[in-house]
Amino acid sequence: MLKIVNFVLLGLIVLGVGLFVLFKWNFIKESWEELKKVSWPSRELAWNSAIVTIVFIVVFSVFLALVDYVLNFLFVKMVG
Repeated sequence: MLKIVNFVLLGLIVLGVGLFVLFKWNFIKESWEELKKVSWPSRELAWNSAIVTIVFIVVFSVFLALVDYVLNFLFVKMVG
């Protein structure tokens, strides 16, 4: 029974994708042409940007953790 349901669901997904491509083919073609015009960053630039992002996230997370700790400490001292 489960195999039949999976088969039907897979068929509906394939049908949906097929209908989308059929009716939106012009959109897909134009999108592909626009993607050809994009100037993609080099591997080195993408890697450096990823490293900067990760470092920023770590530093900001530590900052927020410290602020949370200090505010929690002050709240506990004031209330109880």
